[in-house]
Amino acid sequence: MRLTKDSKISFTPQCLTVNGRPWYPVMGEMHYSRVPVQYWEDELCKMKAGGVDIVSLYTIWIHHEEEKGVFDFTGSRDLHAFLETVKRCGLYAILRIGPWAHGEARNGGFPDWLLEAERSEGFRTRTDDAGYLHYVQRFYEHIYHEA
Repeated sequence: MRLTKDSKISFTPQCLTVNGRPWYPVMGEMHYSRVPVQYWEDELCKMKAGGVDIVSLYTIWIHHEEEKGVFDFTGSRDLHAFLETVKRCGLYAILRIGPWAHGEARNGGFPDWLLEAERSEGFRTRTDDAGYLHYVQRFYEHIYHEA
């Protein structure tokens, strides 16, 4: 089912609806930063052919800021290009910005430098500690500009 800006999305106790018609979306996961760019479109088309409507994707922090303050959104880490490829393939995306990622990434996707900073600067990750949230906000701002 193709959604447009004018589509009326709702739900019943049994399903989602689009313009009054039942919609049972199927979602699949793809970690774009782990797949070489040249395979993105082919893999997404396979997902669509298999009945997937929505691609869920993590922005794995350690893949984008391996070194403190040095952000990389190029090549297979190019979030914007991946989202454009998802769109071109006729799929929808759910962007999972973390900061914690349960995608089998070392440290839950946290960069090593963040864990070192946790110890040296005395903040606590995965809390509302201002020291931690400073780095999270900076990461989110980069994601915003890339998406």
